[in-house]
Amino acid sequence: MTSATPPAEKSPPSAPAEAAPLISIRGIWKKLGGQDVLKGFDLDVPTGQTTVILGRSGGGKSVLLKHIIGLMKPDKGEVLVDGESIVPLSERQLSRVRKKIAILFQSAALFDSMTVEDNIAFPLREAGMKDLGEIDAKVAHALELVDLAGEQQKMPEKLSGGMRKRVGLARAIVTEPRCILYDEPTTGLDPIVADSINRLIRRLQKRLGITSIVVTHDMKSAFHVADQVAYLYDGRVYFSGTPEALRASTDPLVHDFIEGRSRELRSDE
Repeated sequence: MTSATPPAEKSPPSAPAEAAPLISIRGIWKKLGGQDVLKGFDLDVPTGQTTVILGRSGGGKSVLLKHIIGLMKPDKGEVLVDGESIVPLSERQLSRVRKKIAILFQSAALFDSMTVEDNIAFPLREAGMKDLGEIDAKVAHALELVDLAGEQQKMPEKLSGGMRKRVGLARAIVTEPRCILYDEPTTGLDPIVADSINRLIRRLQKRLGITSIVVTHDMKSAFHVADQVAYLYDGRVYFSGTPEALRASTDPLVHDFIEGRSRELRSDE
């Protein structure tokens, strides 16, 4: 006999009025390898705010990001960007949507054979920009925004883990997207470097007005950067609310996740 998913906890009404959503996810389902990974996932991502998506490893967070940029299509449901459903769009049509959304991959995904400058300039050149002076200016500005001014000629092998993340982020913002997707941005970093990345995410949101979606299981990161938190459990949004509401939650599933406790191993309590 299968156990029913507990009902979603209602958050206290403590948040200010939300901005209009830049991205809306409506009831998406996705089956992978015969298993339902997403089971009617719903979420609005307010414009100009940072939404953190929490959940266990392997729970579908990265799969969700791939739906937002059209790398995957849902079996059911829809994803809207600026009110437009991207599910029926072709690859050619998706290219204009993807200009609005950049992604910082967990590994930063730099080209090891290219300098920092060429890595950051890559999406500009791919978009057809040819003016070398304009490219150089945009690269320099992006590096200044991530506190790496003057590092254009370094090779990725000479960069620390935190610097690689910053270069990846500079490449993400150089095209001036409206939204950035962060896939586990602090994974593999020591606490001090992770804190600097969290501060950078927050600063870019405030300085550039960028809408951010941060996928993580790092609770310190979540509480630092989030305006809104969504807890993904069993393929659905189990909790949605402010960081303050998340801290105040008495729901056992939410509380155990925050505290990093496994319910299966607590039989002796």
